[in-house]
Amino acid sequence: MTLMFPWALLLLLPLALLVWREVRARRISPVLVVADLAPLRTAARKSWRIRLRALPTILRALAIAVAILAFARPRQGLTVTTVPEEGIDVVVAFDVSSSMTSPIEGGRTTRLEAARTVVTDFVNSLKGDRVGLVIFQARALTLAPLSGDLAAIRSRIGTLQPGLLNDGTAIGLGLSEAIGVIKESPAKSRVVVLLTDGENNAGTITPLQAARVAQALGIRVYTIGFQGQSGTGTDRQQLATMAEATGGRTYDARTQAELARAYNDISTLERSRLGERRFTRYNEFAPYLAIVAVGLLATDGLLRSTWLRTQP
Repeated sequence: MTLMFPWALLLLLPLALLVWREVRARRISPVLVVADLAPLRTAARKSWRIRLRALPTILRALAIAVAILAFARPRQGLTVTTVPEEGIDVVVAFDVSSSMTSPIEGGRTTRLEAARTVVTDFVNSLKGDRVGLVIFQARALTLAPLSGDLAAIRSRIGTLQPGLLNDGTAIGLGLSEAIGVIKESPAKSRVVVLLTDGENNAGTITPLQAARVAQALGIRVYTIGFQGQSGTGTDRQQLATMAEATGGRTYDARTQAELARAYNDISTLERSRLGERRFTRYNEFAPYLAIVAVGLLATDGLLRSTWLRTQP
């Protein structure tokens, strides 16, 4: 609940002062010394008219107070934030070649296990957006088309293992397959995030050819090289060229923490590129308060002119 004009409530201060003066004036009454008060007590027995003689004043004060509150415009905001042109559509291209089962961080986990955890967290950060999933080895395969069902995407990511395809690293085919998933998307921001731990050694489409297609279609490509502890395994220059050609970025990662930072940076970059428009709708209470104020004033006028009418 908010007030559009909160300063209007300051008008309640002079109203409170006027009410206080009215009450104080009623308490002052003339003093009459009489030997026998019994007849006066009988004559002055309070009727309901006398007891309620202050009611019109109270009603009028309440009406003015409610009118002031209505002028302050109390309202309850119902805010909806939307992203223009359907938000962000992301296709995760995931290298599941056998080399991804190699250990990292002193052998405590494998690249594949670390990547599954990080990509799952990345998908969780894309609430309100659509996500697709592509895997690649010697060939590429779409496991999930663009969908807002992030739970289903996370479930698929959790089961990723080598063996669905012939072994190899077809980066060009992986990117090409991801482009096929997202090219018809109406979203303002169309993104492919490609993760690999090796060099392109399979497929009939080279990584740069696929990147040129993405560039022509306005699809931004982010590449992540998940390298071994020695910093080798990926063609960093090729991954950088693919990303730069499409307006994306490239990242290197050797540990799970570095991989997580790369995906977090991609999510932040895309949000900042897209921006957002905020539409706010309010439930206005001022009209209802104004009706109450008019009703109180009408009741006050009716009482003053009828039952509680006073003679001049």
